[in-house]
Amino acid sequence: ALNELNQGASDHDCRHIFGYNNLDHSLSKLQEITATVFLDYENYEKSLDSPSTDELLQKASDFCNTHGPRFNLQRVISDAAPRMALAAEFKRASPSKGDIATNLSAGQQAVIYLKAGADIISVLTEKRWFKGSLQDLTQVRLETASAVRPAVLRKDFIISQYMIAEAAAAGADTVLLIVAVLPETLLRNLIDFSRSLDMEPLVEVHADTELDVALAAGAR
Repeated sequence: ALNELNQGASDHDCRHIFGYNNLDHSLSKLQEITATVFLDYENYEKSLDSPSTDELLQKASDFCNTHGPRFNLQRVISDAAPRMALAAEFKRASPSKGDIATNLSAGQQAVIYLKAGADIISVLTEKRWFKGSLQDLTQVRLETASAVRPAVLRKDFIISQYMIAEAAAAGADTVLLIVAVLPETLLRNLIDFSRSLDMEPLVEVHADTELDVALAAGAR
């Protein structure tokens, strides 16, 4: 699955994914999960019941017209200065911890985070490993819609424009892009597509070498 995701990418694009020419490199847990997401979405997008990207983008536009514009993540962070902008996370489960909070209301928990001072609320939407959903994200966005609301982030293993369009349609202000699982050219493509929807993405790095990749792809 990762090889299919990397089709069309040069060796330079993928150097950080495959261990910088380290012959002993094995896939990280992030990369294993991304492979399952790729396969899940490959099947999902072929389903006749799945909305097209254009339909998702129309839904995203309708959502903004009804509930207000998306927030720019970079502005949310800079407006918090000189204090640190705080992101609080909602997730129901994880591969390492198992079930965490499968029965909690995402919206109610988000309101608690907001009252405690969270500037950003990160919602795990991946189903197989984290038992999340886009419904959780929409609930968070709607139930924190106050005069001073937080930015809402779709935390998932984003690998395509389709997944970003899904996030926008569900009410997300921003999405997570993980350098460790994306070829540089694809990362740049997803950053540009996010910005075309007025969504400044959060680009995650785990090492200085990944920071170089993120900066080269245009991350802010």
